[in-house]
Amino acid sequence: MEQIVPSIQPEEKTMGGVSKILNIFFEPRKVFESLKIKPTWLVPFIVVALLGIGFFYYTFPYMMDQQVERIQENEKIPEEQKERIIERMTEQDHPPIWQLALAPVGSLVALVVVAAVLFFVFNVLLGGDSTFRGVFSVYCYSSLIAIPSMIVKFPLIMMKENLNVQTSLALLLSANAKDTFLYSVFSSFDIFAIWQVILVSMGLGVMYKYTTKKAFTAVCILWIFWILVKSVFSTVFGGVFGI
Repeated sequence: MEQIVPSIQPEEKTMGGVSKILNIFFEPRKVFESLKIKPTWLVPFIVVALLGIGFFYYTFPYMMDQQVERIQENEKIPEEQKERIIERMTEQDHPPIWQLALAPVGSLVALVVVAAVLFFVFNVLLGGDSTFRGVFSVYCYSSLIAIPSMIVKFPLIMMKENLNVQTSLALLLSANAKDTFLYSVFSSFDIFAIWQVILVSMGLGVMYKYTTKKAFTAVCILWIFWILVKSVFSTVFGGVFGI
């Protein structure tokens, strides 16, 4: 009598955390295939959070200068009130510790909200089948585009001593147009934002077994909708709130 030996399926291998961080820029599909097997998000979140804290800390004076400039240009704020606000703002050279501590929380909330929207659209509206953890891991790893973005933008900000550094279509417009709807829309079409949209589309295509074209179309519609809403809000209410 022959003895039946059960076949053992080879275990699918996944990339390590460092490998995924490096390969997200060179072989992103392999990273997303690894995430499909074992979704992880903590490592990229820590990297993005630390980058955000460092960027916030070192560019804080320029953020304050920008806010002061906007307040000075706001004709809806009385002069006496402007002076009090500006005096209070210019007292600090660096952000308070509590703001630095809350920065990772804000980053996490933003990541969760965007991932939740993507999960709803792809699972409910498009009838796909994946887990929130998988979608969240895709978005967290795509957010590592912050690394090359800061490598390019941070030195320019420090040299110019100004936050108005563009790697977007806003370069085609004059500086006088910075408070317009068109400027807000053009500035959203940033080369690094487009890169991230492509990565998210590729990752969701892997997670949902969709073609990259189908995933890209859905992600682009959401992205353009967000750009329009953000630009309208910035144009209509920016002057009211001094932002």
